[in-house]
Amino acid sequence: MSIMQFGKKYPLADLLLLSAVVFIVFSIFPGPVRSLEVEYLPTSVNVQLACGDGLAENPEICDPGLPPDVPPDLAGGVCQDFADIFGDPFLSGTLLCASDCANYATSSCYSCGNFYRENEEQCDANDFGGQTCESFGLISGNLLCTNQCFISLAQCESQAQPGAGSPSSGGGGGSPGTPTGFSPGEDSPRQTKVIISGKSYPHAEVHILLDGKVIGLSEADAKANFYFETSDVPAGVASLSFWSADKDEIKSTLLTITLRIVSGAVTTITGVYLSPSINTDRKSVDKGVPITIYGQTVPETSVFVHVNSEQEFVEKTASQESGDWQLVFDTSALEEDYHTAKALFQMEVSGNVIKSGFSRSVSFYVGREISEGTCPGADLNGDKRVNITDFSILLYWWGTKNTCADQDHNGKVDLVDFSIMMYHWTG
Repeated sequence: MSIMQFGKKYPLADLLLLSAVVFIVFSIFPGPVRSLEVEYLPTSVNVQLACGDGLAENPEICDPGLPPDVPPDLAGGVCQDFADIFGDPFLSGTLLCASDCANYATSSCYSCGNFYRENEEQCDANDFGGQTCESFGLISGNLLCTNQCFISLAQCESQAQPGAGSPSSGGGGGSPGTPTGFSPGEDSPRQTKVIISGKSYPHAEVHILLDGKVIGLSEADAKANFYFETSDVPAGVASLSFWSADKDEIKSTLLTITLRIVSGAVTTITGVYLSPSINTDRKSVDKGVPITIYGQTVPETSVFVHVNSEQEFVEKTASQESGDWQLVFDTSALEEDYHTAKALFQMEVSGNVIKSGFSRSVSFYVGREISEGTCPGADLNGDKRVNITDFSILLYWWGTKNTCADQDHNGKVDLVDFSIMMYHWTG
């Protein structure tokens, strides 16, 4: 059925243009028209990094990292910043970090020439650590200590006995110049773990997603608290998302957090607060008739409901022990049109005021109540005119079985019903 079959009240070019606009709108935003406003969700997130992540963060003095994958962070420290047992600064070596990140380890620092053999040295002056030429399998003679504190056998006599050790080229047993001191993280590898805690709805299941895929569920307790931990999140940048549904299966908004997961560290995310669920008891009311806005959230908290009109109305209510909340809103102050409502919860934690993000928006119509019966002549709100208000109502019910907006009674509000409205248009 073409538009021309409904008459020639309006130029065909105008009708086709308007039809094209409507088609584009519903191609992009199928279904009932909702608020397109994107809300910023100010959920508090704290990431606590464990010792061993390669980042020296307050109160850590340094961080040993996780060799060989995660290098240490010495916060600028070097061996020369520390002194030997005689109080003299170390001259060389490799400074290390203690495994608890609370101090440095100087076991691989040394000062060749201070007459004291340190861990990194084979000898120092006449200190050979009790070794002699004979301990290297030679008959007699005296060991020498080089300027680099390596043992030299140049003054030892005879050949090495079978099976006896021999110093490496350049002098001295062992491996000259190779650190043999503290090596953090070698006993057992650290596990990469993510711990998440927050608030949802009492006894509701919280869905946890990683990059859009579900990795787990966590059931909230009677106070709406939930806790979840996993070792299945790989190191790197991760996008974690959370949503829940209340006892009436009304879903929360999707809360998404993007953060860096550190290898070998325990990342703790706290304050994941899901927004309240929200709904209305009616989709349309006469002006001045109260409408009930309700939902579920964290028990015994303040709930602020924002109703958008030419001016914004903010009303306060409170949730019960069950988490249920409701607000009976007087529509007398609202103009006859479509309106939206959204909600957030507020609570006090340790003297600090905490707010969730906004819920999704729900829409309702204020004016002459929209009939569910037949609306002849496309006058959907019954004001004896067919104009932009009726067009808005048609868009709201687009694709549904609403008997009022379904002018041709084919079981679906579609382009044919729009064409009929254009025929009856009064402006």
